[in-house]
Amino acid sequence: MSFTSDESENLSLLLHPLRRKIYSLLAENPGSYFFDLAKFLELPQGTLNWHLKRLEEDQLIKSLKYAGKRIYYPAGLRSAEAERIFTVLRPSTSKKIFTYVLNHPGAFQSQIAQGISPNVHHDTVRYHLNRLVDVGLVKMKRSGRKVQIFPGEVAENLQDGSLTAISDSYVKFLLEKLREGCLHPEVVLQSKKQLVLRIECPNGEDMILNLRMSDWELFTPEDDEEEE
Repeated sequence: MSFTSDESENLSLLLHPLRRKIYSLLAENPGSYFFDLAKFLELPQGTLNWHLKRLEEDQLIKSLKYAGKRIYYPAGLRSAEAERIFTVLRPSTSKKIFTYVLNHPGAFQSQIAQGISPNVHHDTVRYHLNRLVDVGLVKMKRSGRKVQIFPGEVAENLQDGSLTAISDSYVKFLLEKLREGCLHPEVVLQSKKQLVLRIECPNGEDMILNLRMSDWELFTPEDDEEEE
């Protein structure tokens, strides 16, 4: 199939191999930090910033700033609220606390501190608990002079996988974006965790876009952010 010059100018940004790689990485690991992406992709910050801006201008990705850091995620995949949830769960201490609360609903802060590590400071536990409460992952209930910790309203959604699933609405959004770029996408495989698209390119060759959602173990380099 041939493309007119006007159509070629409107081709999807995902035809660019580097932008496609960035987008695929964000689809598999939504909520990634800028410096995480730069390190993982081994890209100069200026180069990465340029491509992220192009993807955001084309409304293929979105970004938000939470707790002083900017995170990036594919448009239509999850809500900004969901991205805040996963950002809060990035530090290992937050994950341990949240997992402990899931397995021990009604635990007191002292029990949580002792349960996750005998060396963790209570102020550290309090800090992460407040962030978990802020996004609805846990809730607090006063019991006499003490406070019990229970799973929050969104904890069930995280456990059942609804926050890490590829929805029909996201597939529809991505297909429409590709069609806007004068491309002809075809769904090869779709499940809750994986989406494979075949995309017709101007040079007559098909391009495969393979997106595989991770669970709530987010992409994090070994030397990720320091914990409070």
